Amino acid sequence: MDQDQQARAALGRASVLSRRLGERAALAVFAAAFFLAGYFGVGWGVDPGRAHSLSTALDARIPFVADTVWVYLSLFPTACLPLFVVRCPRLFRRTMAAYVAAMAASFVAFAVYPVASTGLRADPAVLDVQRFAPWAVSLLYRLDPPYNLFPSLHLSIALIASFAAWKASRRVGAVAFAGVVLIGVSICTVKQHFVADAFGGIGLAAGVYALVLRRYRPTGGVSPAFGWRGPAAYAGLLVLSYAALYAAFAMGGAGMIPSRTMKRTKCATVSASVGSGRPPEAWLLATRYPLLS
Repeated sequence: MDQDQQARAALGRASVLSRRLGERAALAVFAAAFFLAGYFGVGWGVDPGRAHSLSTALDARIPFVADTVWVYLSLFPTACLPLFVVRCPRLFRRTMAAYVAAMAASFVAFAVYPVASTGLRADPAVLDVQRFAPWAVSLLYRLDPPYNLFPSLHLSIALIASFAAWKASRRVGAVAFAGVVLIGVSICTVKQHFVADAFGGIGLAAGVYALVLRRYRPTGGVSPAFGWRGPAAYAGLLVLSYAALYAAFAMGGAGMIPSRTMKRTKCATVSASVGSGRPPEAWLLATRYPLLS
């Protein structure tokens, strides 16, 4: 092969790589946008009067452990795991399709049968927001709509990411599944979900896997996973994510609360004084925004 042929071959490979990177970016951005629009659109639009509770005696026995919020928050980089592990374009497309399918099913469930975390979440009065973990829990409670509970989309997305990683690399997938177990515990110990929500999330992920991911088979002789650089880059993402959170805490601490959610928090705290002589208007506000009651 002469130099011209080599140059053309190199340009061809670069063009294919560019198209694949563009496709991956477009699919990932679409999935993220679909999540943000659906999750918060449904969550903030729920009528509190329609909300249900799935509380059981087991939920009451599970302690609140603020430090497990770091495991809980690991879901967000975990959702990005296929970007760093899955090399095969066909498997990546299936993974994004599985994400969207799980989210769409969850949004329908959230709208049709809203389940509220009112009474489940820890009392904000006991959260010492001058400490890192309680501050993170407090911020989470303020940002996350209190009605998107069943099924646990948090757990189902983590499981789908792990299934995709398993299809690409058994070793990475095994580590990811171990992380999912911890995430499953954390959604209950941070008091973001009832136990029933966790089982709902597992069932949803299993169904989506069976429909979308199970039939994938890698092309013979081609590895569906990236080499060691992919997992190493993912580890870097984890470090950067937690470093960014700590930087936000160090710079603003308890003051870094969005104004919109602060309004709801103030309304919610009114509910603590219902029956203690406050006017009826306070009760109405607390009923409309029972975020932390």
